[in-house]
Amino acid sequence: MSDETAASVGDDVLDRMLRGGLPRGQATLVRGGPGTGKSTLAMQFLDDGVRAGEECLYVTTEQTLDDVADSFAAFPFALDDDCLDVLSLHATPGTTLEHPDGAGDVMTLQRLDDDAAIGGDFSFGEYTQELTAASLREEFRRYADYDRVVLDSANGLAGFTDSRTYRRILLDVIATLTDEGDATVLFTAERGGDSGESVGDLLQYAVHGVLSLSRERIRDDSHRFIEITKLRGVDHDTRKLELHIDDERGARAVPGRRSQPPAVKTHGHRPVGVDGFDDLVGGGVVAGAGVLFEHDGTANVSTFLGSFLDAALARGDRLAVVPTIHLRPHGLETILSGFGHDADELLADGRLHVVDLIGTWDADRDGVHAPDTADGVRDAFDSIRPGDDETVLTSIVNADAYVNALSPAEARELRYYEESHLVRPTDTLVHVHNPGIAADEVSAFLENTAEQVIETWLSDGGLQYVHLRKSPCGFVGTTSLVEYLNEEPYVAVQGPPSDRENPMAEEPYPEAYPSGK
Repeated sequence: MSDETAASVGDDVLDRMLRGGLPRGQATLVRGGPGTGKSTLAMQFLDDGVRAGEECLYVTTEQTLDDVADSFAAFPFALDDDCLDVLSLHATPGTTLEHPDGAGDVMTLQRLDDDAAIGGDFSFGEYTQELTAASLREEFRRYADYDRVVLDSANGLAGFTDSRTYRRILLDVIATLTDEGDATVLFTAERGGDSGESVGDLLQYAVHGVLSLSRERIRDDSHRFIEITKLRGVDHDTRKLELHIDDERGARAVPGRRSQPPAVKTHGHRPVGVDGFDDLVGGGVVAGAGVLFEHDGTANVSTFLGSFLDAALARGDRLAVVPTIHLRPHGLETILSGFGHDADELLADGRLHVVDLIGTWDADRDGVHAPDTADGVRDAFDSIRPGDDETVLTSIVNADAYVNALSPAEARELRYYEESHLVRPTDTLVHVHNPGIAADEVSAFLENTAEQVIETWLSDGGLQYVHLRKSPCGFVGTTSLVEYLNEEPYVAVQGPPSDRENPMAEEPYPEAYPSGK
């Protein structure tokens, strides 16, 4: 038997989600409705073992051997390999000692002859046996020496006996195959009907892992999906992926990447000094394009923005801030002080500029601009960095102030102005926005024009999360927990699993788009 810690399922992406494959010597359940790909994925799991020289067994409780041959004829599975055995196990009414009138259940087992081949001319041995819990356990004890065993499906055994005995049989079958024989076992179970739900419920607590398959309609088309909903002791990938099934490759999880590969990178990064956050977004916020930082009005955003500002100052950037209500004078001064910066000195030195649209700053202070029109905002930014000034600019913009103090049309015009005048390849532009207080079309516009969209919110339980919804790099679709610290950088973000796809945009990339500090 193999001494590897995981048994591949024959697909690189799904193996990566499982952290290598199914745990060896354990039982896993593949659960889903009709047509979701359970049998194909199960046979592919065996096919991978066959090609590695492992002894594999496929037990069907719902098909004849002819049906099995027909079902998999189009796939590139090595069904005629000597390492693969196929059995058909059924319970049918028949004559037993307890029911001589023919009302009892009889187990019928069909086996391939030693020299037979699936898909070719073959015959099978057949025998019948009175079905009892003991006889079923004894039958599965015959399979303990296999490296990989598939039982497709567990629903077919449910009708053999009552639910209490069935649960006991399932536990015995799992123990027999995994403990006595150290086999890696894969069960399939239907989902949807009362019987399927009952079987799945019984199995999901007894097995080591659960793969959930489903069908959903995307617009007018039906798509298959796969999600790892349980895998004991493994930090597995919890994201839902599509499951594609085709004749040439079998079952495969897609997409393998959710962000563009490094070879076609056209952007740089600006790390913010929060490791989990920088990992999540692919190395830092995107440089040379707009970033949208959305919040729900209850989550803390000031500490994140403080990290953005501190990282920019450490790089020697010039700062332009269109303040949120949280970044009125006392708030901004306190945050900067917490990171070791003096707001007055930064304003006096021209390293910090405030473009105040909400009227909370003293317009007579150095570095403070107080426009009340869109043209005034443009003039302020033009004075912050004239067209011939090569200084790197980091801008933190309260997009809600644009909308509330001006008009939606003027806010859109300013957004286009920023992209064309304020964002050079090395610059950073972050818009802070609460979609709950803006019209849907305004939020949609801000999301559409942003290269990267990051969300943060507070759950009903009081936990804060951050989610990367849109980005040319990073772990798109991943949600991470936020925790606050007593020391710099004062915020920690749960890092994405280390062995998901590496989405960081590494070399090569254009010299004009540096990614470091």
